[in-house]
Amino acid sequence: MDALVTNNVTKRYRIGIGRARVREMTPPPLDRFFAKLLPKWWTKDTFNALEDVTLSLEKGSSLGIVGHNGAGKTTFLKVVAGVTAPTNGSVKVNGRVAALIDVGVGLHPELTGTENAYLFGAMQGFNTHAMDAYIERIVEFAEIPDLADTPLKRYSAGMVTRIAFATVAALEADVLLIDEVLAVGDAQFQRKCAAWLADYRKRGGSLVFVSHNLGLVRSMTEHAVWLDHGKVVTQGPTPELLTEYGKAMEHREEGLKSGGAKKLVKAAGSKNRWGIGGARLLSVHVDQDALDAESVDVQIAYEGSGELTSAVFRVGFIDETGRELGGAVSPNLPVEIEGGQVTCAMPLPLRTGIYFPVVSIITADGQVRDHWRLDRPVVVERNDGLGEALGPVEFGGTWAGSRNGSHA
Repeated sequence: MDALVTNNVTKRYRIGIGRARVREMTPPPLDRFFAKLLPKWWTKDTFNALEDVTLSLEKGSSLGIVGHNGAGKTTFLKVVAGVTAPTNGSVKVNGRVAALIDVGVGLHPELTGTENAYLFGAMQGFNTHAMDAYIERIVEFAEIPDLADTPLKRYSAGMVTRIAFATVAALEADVLLIDEVLAVGDAQFQRKCAAWLADYRKRGGSLVFVSHNLGLVRSMTEHAVWLDHGKVVTQGPTPELLTEYGKAMEHREEGLKSGGAKKLVKAAGSKNRWGIGGARLLSVHVDQDALDAESVDVQIAYEGSGELTSAVFRVGFIDETGRELGGAVSPNLPVEIEGGQVTCAMPLPLRTGIYFPVVSIITADGQVRDHWRLDRPVVVERNDGLGEALGPVEFGGTWAGSRNGSHA
């Protein structure tokens, strides 16, 4: 039995409501009449956040949704949750739906944590008497007994996440929609939520999970859908789909040949970087001849400022969950004022997965001058049949065996 079925779902939004006032104010069924009578005028200045999305989710299974910002992931959850109606198509949900799409939605900063739990429960269809049975469990799960009667405006973003997720967890919906909110909480609470979601699925709950953290998507879902500009690119088992999605991310740079495995990433405008300055990374060129290559070449372009005469360069990798996996460190190299280039040829002891390069410029006394995590991944596929249970990094070793002697 399917917990969720969507059939040709399209959600259309208008650009600039001031230019579409008549269309916005036209009530049904007149809106459908005018849409058929004057289709060009009706669709002028519009875009499809979702377009002909058809998919299903079996009861007790989990579905991950991936895609770039603006791909339609959150819009899809809003349509399924009933927050907004589809322009075309149909959505069928078997059972009660609970959605955690935005941590702040439905919560009031002037109300206490406990009062917000009651408010959130009311939004899910639970009256005050019904919520009385859940409040103690919610406060315990959120681990905020001292703040339960404190206004939400004095909470950190992570504490707000705790209240919202704990309330959703206590209500035990048949279909649960989660959108990126786990990224706000601390690591310990993320693990607690992930464990609860795994147990929820074992008990027969159905999960739709949206996140840019591919590690969470991989570990928490069985199947996945890849959305791009509102359309379904492909769908299938999560590991295979994430590998395909990672390859597409790797080849997304402008001017890159579709079959190549080389990429030049410029540092201008990158958000995933920090450092005290004195030298600056300009671009990183990653050359990986094949997905199962044993080595990778990384070319780093930098510029100096005259403050440093030498520095150490580092190239490492983090996995889909954000874990640092180590890397290669250069000797102390000269830093030219006019800039220069450093090349690192390094082995790639990584198992099958999606990994993000991390490049740093560090002085000999340990000061990080520039640290940059690239948004474009390196995708590794090892056809060794060992799976992912052995961890992301493979250590080299020399092995020898011998036969036990017989004993009388």
